[in-house]
Amino acid sequence: MRWTLAILITAALIAGCAPICENEVSAAARSPSGKMKAVLFNRDCGATVGLNTQVSVLSAEAVLPNDGGNVLIVDDDVPLALQWESDGSLKITGTLPSRIYKQEHVVAGVRITYGNYKRSEKTL
Repeated sequence: MRWTLAILITAALIAGCAPICENEVSAAARSPSGKMKAVLFNRDCGATVGLNTQVSVLSAEAVLPNDGGNVLIVDDDVPLALQWESDGSLKITGTLPSRIYKQEHVVAGVRITYGNYKRSEKTL
């Protein structure tokens, strides 16, 4: 009986440590060869952290992990466009908010450019 109770308490503690963030994919674009993909998604981590827009570059067969983006992380729900210029070059366009938390220029051997975008006038 004690072991059963101990197992139930341990299981409840582990379940309570489950990730509270969720990723919702908005769009995905495959590279010209189809070997890589860029994924645009919103990440929601509950009431204490607002919704944000993120981009990850992954191999084509990979599933988007329940983690933050490896290319771009910006505040709010932001419409962005993903365009592969070649297998080694991805262009991200759109209106970026004033808060940019992450903005990489090379990920997984892919050069990332940010073109034809402007920062919004929104202030927090």
